[in-house]
Amino acid sequence: MREWVSINSGLKSILSRMAQCSSIVLQEYISKFCPHNVLTLRFFSYGSNMNEEKFRDDTQKHGFEFGLENSKKTTLQGYKRILGNKSRKHGLAFTICLSEKEQTEGICHDIPMQGLKSFLEKEGLLSNEPSYELVTVSIHGEDQPVLTLKGLKPLSIDKLNRKDKLKVYWYICKTIEGAKKWKVDYSDMSAIKNRLEKELSNDV
Repeated sequence: MREWVSINSGLKSILSRMAQCSSIVLQEYISKFCPHNVLTLRFFSYGSNMNEEKFRDDTQKHGFEFGLENSKKTTLQGYKRILGNKSRKHGLAFTICLSEKEQTEGICHDIPMQGLKSFLEKEGLLSNEPSYELVTVSIHGEDQPVLTLKGLKPLSIDKLNRKDKLKVYWYICKTIEGAKKWKVDYSDMSAIKNRLEKELSNDV
């Protein structure tokens, strides 16, 4: 009980810093799917979060280190993964968009309530101009809907300068490392990696 009092206090602070749409999604998710005895949120990751080493480093930098807990490979139907969301740190990052006949492979994992602030901060959801918003999706094999991230700042790789393309290349390589571990299909990532290698070598 004491733990939930502490969590609720922290949650109010988190919600007050989030954009309205994401705040509403998180409140509704917790009220419907997280009774008082559940201290985790279920999340679907499809990009660099699949790389546990990077994930741990990122959460540690934001105040509460944790890894990919209770993880398993999953597939999100009706969405396509694209490299098309502006990222201050990576230049460009993955997002998902509705596409009826497509699917996106990734992993479902738990976010502990104690680490929620750290996770949301690392994803930029507590900033004044967030690059992502929280959404809920249904995934086969999960007992209930899960949370995931959808990009808010569309950007094409063609618009990037060389410095940002180098950032994207590093990001893609880290994402592929994670995808390989989980046996997630990364053919789309390899195609982008190959394109970047060609463009960057031509720029030298």
